Amino acid sequence: MPYWFNEVVDSAIEAIYYNHDVEKAHSAMQALQKAADKGDADAMYLLARCYAGRDFCWKYFEFPEDDSLVDLYMEKSILHGSAASVLGAMRVGALTDELEENMPFSDIKEAWNQIYEKAQAGCAFCQNMIANTYYWLDIVRIDKVDVQNFPNRQSALEFLGDMMKQSIPWYEKAFRGGMSLAGRNLVKLYECGEEELVPPEPHKALAVEKLGAELGYPEWKEKYGTRLIETGQDERRGVELCRTAAEEGQKIGWYEVAMAYRRGKAYPVDYRKSLQAAENGIGCVDDINCCEIAAPLYLEGAEGVPVNYSRAVFLLERAENQGSTWCKDKLAFCYVQGLGCVKDHKKAMQLLNQVGTNSQYARCTLGFLYAEGLVVPQNIGKAVQYWRADKNSFLPSQKALEQYKRTWYGKWVKKP
Repeated sequence: MPYWFNEVVDSAIEAIYYNHDVEKAHSAMQALQKAADKGDADAMYLLARCYAGRDFCWKYFEFPEDDSLVDLYMEKSILHGSAASVLGAMRVGALTDELEENMPFSDIKEAWNQIYEKAQAGCAFCQNMIANTYYWLDIVRIDKVDVQNFPNRQSALEFLGDMMKQSIPWYEKAFRGGMSLAGRNLVKLYECGEEELVPPEPHKALAVEKLGAELGYPEWKEKYGTRLIETGQDERRGVELCRTAAEEGQKIGWYEVAMAYRRGKAYPVDYRKSLQAAENGIGCVDDINCCEIAAPLYLEGAEGVPVNYSRAVFLLERAENQGSTWCKDKLAFCYVQGLGCVKDHKKAMQLLNQVGTNSQYARCTLGFLYAEGLVVPQNIGKAVQYWRADKNSFLPSQKALEQYKRTWYGKWVKKP
């Protein structure tokens, strides 16, 4: 295999962009760090990408994110002569006038030509970079095209559309060559198109997802499997693709496996297996959906699943910290009842203020707060209204109602 950059950088590209082995990826990042410390410009650029977050590599590597190190290594890599870094910095708006003036290239086109040559020779990483310059229309700046010089707006739009379409063959080459993430923009372009420039072709997006699954990429096995489930084409096959992807590290796939054992279509309903699948997906990035499946099973219990309030609260809090609104009413219920946690009426009310009274959990919890006058003025009549609207047999609303009665004068009081 020829070296596109050098042994360290090419090995890192192989580990981080063509494979899905977490241990190898982190070892590659360490090797990049050592090479960058010795002044390797391309190693600095790849290191900057690692620190830039999940959009620039497989998110399940869970590299540490640090914007200050991104800025540091991006700038140093440009000044040390990394053509890849010039294109990368331009893509994220980090190629300042000062950096462009001081980079060791006559212009951006010279840097682009270096990457283009590697792309033509077969480097999938570089093919993806060249595709990006067309997809995001950075090529306009690279080629110093002034769209204002076109005779009319329509001709300018046609030119830009043609440039954007040139990304497609490059993305396809990169995708087939091992660059799994090259499929992301390709699918986006086919699925959504670009207003006035490129019409959408959704059927081609589906073909890319299917190809990615056939190529063995975990990300695309999960995406295509989810597509098969959501469209009802072949739920069982879709679930199995998601399971395989999850076992290979694309852990969000466990969500669809867990849901399959709840829906009872691809497999018989089995709450224990559903919980087991959801638990497999918990503890990694973006595990909010798995938390939302497991938490109510622990909270309410189910066939084969014993109640575990502390685990339920842990998962509800984890989901809430990731932005879940679905979990807030259930978490508020636990805070008021003291289930698996220390009672916190104030925090419960804060959560309920965010979700309103549309859920049975919320109505039940508000009933207890108003009945006892906890962080709100006592109003037993209002509490009764909330409890009467709650028909969930799991919740204690109906038992709470038995403790109150209405006097001859219409006032609600607690029974002696």
